[in-house]
Amino acid sequence: MPVSEGVVTVAEQTDRGGMDRGGADRAAAVRRAPSVPRQPAAAGPGTAAGPAVGSSVSAVRLGRRLRMSRRRLGLTQDAVSGRTGLSKSFLSQVEAGRANPTLESLHRLAEAVETPLSVLLAGPGPGAGPAAGGPGSPAGPLGPGGGTRPPSALGLSTTYRPARDCGEWAAGEGRTYPLTAPGARRFETVLVEGTPAHHAFTTSHPGEELCHLLAGGLRADVDGERFVLAPGDSLHYDSASAHRLTALAPGTRFLLQVAGPPVS
Repeated sequence: MPVSEGVVTVAEQTDRGGMDRGGADRAAAVRRAPSVPRQPAAAGPGTAAGPAVGSSVSAVRLGRRLRMSRRRLGLTQDAVSGRTGLSKSFLSQVEAGRANPTLESLHRLAEAVETPLSVLLAGPGPGAGPAAGGPGSPAGPLGPGGGTRPPSALGLSTTYRPARDCGEWAAGEGRTYPLTAPGARRFETVLVEGTPAHHAFTTSHPGEELCHLLAGGLRADVDGERFVLAPGDSLHYDSASAHRLTALAPGTRFLLQVAGPPVS
């Protein structure tokens, strides 16, 4: 924190005009020296010099949502550390609301816990990147193994994601796969199989969501109203309303697009 109060000094000045030079007549003048801000502490791995998630309240909310998403997937902090390349001690600080992750680190964390970044960073309501050669990795040209091209003027990389075989999940379980490029700020799209961990409970956050069912069955509870989607159906709603998504069949698969306040 910058020093908010200056240093008070006392300077004794002699009135040289008309005062008896042999006398002890002096005037004490008090002046306030300019404040000198302290330099911020050096940023550690995955941290930024300034807060990346806004206020401390936002940092605590981010940590709580990150911890919830991790636990719903049955992941330990060691497992998330392995997925992201971030240290376990740093993850502990983030979950406790005591660290300020950089945007790059936030994207890694969101992908590791299979939760759209816009959900982790939403307002009140409820050295390593992706593995080399993996989907969305920056290595090489676009091809069957996936990859990205250099960022455009908007800072967005053209990203290819290969097709995935559909899995079957037990009730209440599932997985999400990011489809948008790392660093996407205007919206995010994920491929969901089964019930997504971040929507397995009633939640709400600023923005909009669109579900498009590809296979199986999906129940969507939005603001007290229930919708049952069949393959080919879609549902668009205000995500600030209380909502929850539940897969109704083992092979349920759908696209979930989340649009919210820009992440910067």
